[in-house]
Amino acid sequence: MANMKEEFEKTKEELAKSEAKRKELEEKMASLMQEKNDLQLQVQAKLEKEKSELKMEIDDLASNMEFVSKAKANLEKMCRSLEDQLSEIKTKEEEQQRTINDISAQRARLQTESGEYSRQVEEKDALISQLSRGKQAFTQQIEELKRHLEEEIKAEVEELRAALEQTERCRKVAEQELMDASERVQLLHTQVRSLDEK
Repeated sequence: MANMKEEFEKTKEELAKSEAKRKELEEKMASLMQEKNDLQLQVQAKLEKEKSELKMEIDDLASNMEFVSKAKANLEKMCRSLEDQLSEIKTKEEEQQRTINDISAQRARLQTESGEYSRQVEEKDALISQLSRGKQAFTQQIEELKRHLEEEIKAEVEELRAALEQTERCRKVAEQELMDASERVQLLHTQVRSLDEK
């Protein structure tokens, strides 16, 4: 691009020089024609010489004009190339913009989905917390029932133990009474046999 710009500036400068030179030659020709009319016989030789020089300058100008034409053609070619490049860049820019729009839409959709997932996670966390509190309360109730049941069982065991001890004491008393009764019966039998023998 820098070389193209430099060549363009150079061509532009050459065009300006050629235009200035052309104007200069036109002015000189007008002057020569005036001198030719006024001093035709006196300056014939000089006019021929200047005419020859002028012809050379015209040839140079024609050569310069050819260069300018070629430069113009090159510039037009460069312009067409730049236009093609600009069109290609514009097309790529539009494609990139569409890509950016697609990415933005995907990002918005992902943000929406992320928000929904976050809401679901919060709901599940709340449910888990609620279940944990319920489990803790249920565990406390179980522990309380367990303690209460243990206390009741302990009380019943104590009652049974007391009843068993009372029964054991009653048994011992009954055995003692039975033994005493047996001894009295034995004594009575002995007394009865003694009476029979008499």
